[in-house]
Amino acid sequence: MRHAGRSTKRLPRRSPVRASARTPSRAVGQVGQAIESRRSARKSGGKTPSQEAKMGAKTRLKIRAGTAKPRASHTRPLLTRSASDGGVAIRLAPATLELTHKQAGKGKRPPATVGFKSLPEMKVSVRKSVHTIVEIRPAGTVVSRRPATKRPAVRHLPHQPVRPMKPPAWMLEECRVAPARAGDQNEILQLLSGLPSPPSKAEFHAAVDHPEHDSANRLVARLAGQIVGHVEVMPRSALLGGVAVRAATIDRVAVLPECRGAGHGQRLVQAAEERMRQIGACIGFSRTRIAASFHELGWAVLGRDCATPGRPAEILARLLESPQRTGESVTMRQWRHVELPAILRIYKQNASRFIGPADRSESYSRWLVSRAAFDSIIVALVGQDRYDLHETTARIVGYAIQSGNRVLELLADPEFPGLDRDILARVCAEAIENDRQEIVYESGAYDPLHEAVAGTGSVRTGGSAQSGDRMIVAKLFQPQEVLEALLPVVGARIAAAGIRETIELGLDSPDFRGSVIVSNGKATMHVGRVGRSYLKLSADELTRLLLGQCDPLEASAAGRMEASTQVSQKFATQLFPRTPLWSPAWDDLPA
Repeated sequence: MRHAGRSTKRLPRRSPVRASARTPSRAVGQVGQAIESRRSARKSGGKTPSQEAKMGAKTRLKIRAGTAKPRASHTRPLLTRSASDGGVAIRLAPATLELTHKQAGKGKRPPATVGFKSLPEMKVSVRKSVHTIVEIRPAGTVVSRRPATKRPAVRHLPHQPVRPMKPPAWMLEECRVAPARAGDQNEILQLLSGLPSPPSKAEFHAAVDHPEHDSANRLVARLAGQIVGHVEVMPRSALLGGVAVRAATIDRVAVLPECRGAGHGQRLVQAAEERMRQIGACIGFSRTRIAASFHELGWAVLGRDCATPGRPAEILARLLESPQRTGESVTMRQWRHVELPAILRIYKQNASRFIGPADRSESYSRWLVSRAAFDSIIVALVGQDRYDLHETTARIVGYAIQSGNRVLELLADPEFPGLDRDILARVCAEAIENDRQEIVYESGAYDPLHEAVAGTGSVRTGGSAQSGDRMIVAKLFQPQEVLEALLPVVGARIAAAGIRETIELGLDSPDFRGSVIVSNGKATMHVGRVGRSYLKLSADELTRLLLGQCDPLEASAAGRMEASTQVSQKFATQLFPRTPLWSPAWDDLPA
């Protein structure tokens, strides 16, 4: 049956690959050999000839369809394979590839015909591939062409010169320092919150109950109507070797971080100095971590307060290994409020040996207790422990004040040597019971208990301060009054040394010029005359000398002091020897 538009004549079966008449037979033979070698490399063993023929036809069609492009007008390799796969590469150069598909009948796909149109010079070469032309990898594989060498890290940091930060122009203007007003409390509290030990709101209001409170003692620095700085002047009496001198302390000096470096802090300190002169203070003290800034304003650096940390178990073990105290047995317990006068008595017995502690009165001590700036007070008693108002049956001979893991104050009666170590052992035992892993013992650098807390060889005896230690600075506002108050102590000191000859020492400084004469255990002062043996020194070195924190021989060697004679150095050592410095932390601890 004839179908319309379709011929019944069968076409003769042609070979799958037919070279053009113009293609040399030698080239076609080499191409066929290459195709056959490629087909044999892909075949596996045990295939029948028909299966091999079908597989060869499929492979041939895939290669032609995947590598050939219609009407390519430039030289391109027909078959390529990676050298790592062990195959061969066939290059036809120069040659043009032509691929033709024809439809002969419905449902039948005639074989593709490849014809090669050779150029005048035709050369076919079969060789091993040296460079990878096409590399077949699974989908999603990332191929890097960079050499596998170690390259330096790329730093994406902007290269900009370091420029010093300067505050804005309006912050460099001179601030106005004046007493704080009643409505400045919230702003002052926000400013003081940036201090290492900021005061609480309750403690801030508790300052009103101070026995010598004056609202003019709190100074603030204002700039463009905003409070940028704060300082507080606290009047108190200081003990200088058992002599009470009218003094004051500077506390809570703070400046906004964005306003620092413009001199506002120096103006605050200078205003506080003027305020201390107005209230009649002879000497000013401060406990600070920026002693260098105070030194630039003429303040003398006296020393530092030590804060030594230690583990309670190790401290207790060292105390138990040391020789035990002999004498009356003592009992220890928590204190009662009626025992405050006994604690004050022990404080005065020990404070007379130091320079700098506050002269605590009973009203001042009750104010310290009312601030609640402590957690517990342990007292040591001798005798039968009963509830007694006048210590008739039991006498308090020592105490320790604690705030958290800090030991703020630990003192014992001088008649009971070694009792302070027993009190420290009791503090460590309670710390172990309360599961405290560390305690911090705070006292002057003189205290031998620092060695018991830190261990043998660990206590700091030099002048360098650790982090957490604060320096004690002082400045004399009335040197003549301070020297006059020290004359009885100087005379008693020379008499105790057994010196009966007359001693005269002159002092020449910018703030004071005069001499001290000691004869028959009595000391007098002559203003305006320095005599033959005198010392020429600066104002801050005079402060250190009168407060017992200066070594004349060391100061002369360092160039801070000039001695007219060698006798003057000897007299200075006898009249003003080194005295331990102590400023109790309980007086300045925030509530």
